[in-house]
Amino acid sequence: MKSKSKKYHNERDSAFFRLRSKNNLARLLFSSEKKLSDIAREDGLYKDFEKLKKNGKDTRTVSAPRADLKAVQSRISDLLMRIRPPDWLFSPVKGRSYVDNARPHANAASVRLLDIEDFFPSCTGNKVVWFFKERMECSPDVVAILKGIVTKDDALPQGSPCSPILAYLCYIDMWEEIESLVNKAECDLSVYADDLTISGEKVPEKMIWGIKQILKRHGHSYHAGKERKKWHKPAEVTGVIVRGDGLLFVPNRQHQATAKIRKKLASKCSIKERAALQAQLLGRESQMKQITTLNDF
Repeated sequence: MKSKSKKYHNERDSAFFRLRSKNNLARLLFSSEKKLSDIAREDGLYKDFEKLKKNGKDTRTVSAPRADLKAVQSRISDLLMRIRPPDWLFSPVKGRSYVDNARPHANAASVRLLDIEDFFPSCTGNKVVWFFKERMECSPDVVAILKGIVTKDDALPQGSPCSPILAYLCYIDMWEEIESLVNKAECDLSVYADDLTISGEKVPEKMIWGIKQILKRHGHSYHAGKERKKWHKPAEVTGVIVRGDGLLFVPNRQHQATAKIRKKLASKCSIKERAALQAQLLGRESQMKQITTLNDF
């Protein structure tokens, strides 16, 4: 049986479009007006903790929402994820992976990588208001409740289920500016959360400078330490190696990590340790397969 393709709709067909009644908002979010008003104003709805970043040194603050707030945020996320995403957006789009994000750059001679610094904390409550008021044309009272539900300390919290999609939608004007600039330079763009990859036969420095200026104008900055420039050399794009020959490759560190796990499995270890190692091995092999199988198409 063929799987059904995901159905998307335009912004104007969203359940939020021209939503001008708190009662209708409550029904849409499977809640009540009082409950929504309470959680939009209440403090102490998040549990903050520090999570180690991928570099193994720095940490980021994650704010886990209380169960009732999380349920409402998840519903908002589900509804917003139905708005048709552009072809170049790969996260937070369901069914698109980090491997899919790398694939458009597999034939490129030149690859540039930019990382938005502190993306979620830089996504402000004012932009949430802008999206629901200007793009969705919601009434002021509905906008105020939605802002209270989806923001913490006047920003999108890391840990909320609706922050990833709102980080895109609330800055859709910024992303459209970037897309236009990349298209004019006849390059390819892909966006995976806070990672931007631009590639082509040649990636003009003027265009990259323009992207940085657009980010700055919208209240964001790029992470200078994570910026990468590759010309006729292999480039790592969201954990996948692209070499310009149309093929995708697994990073060496993945092979090394897999070899270490197999070595540990070959040594004496407890049943509990063996089960954990086998689960790790299965996960890494599955990731590697996602990359290599795309080369068969």
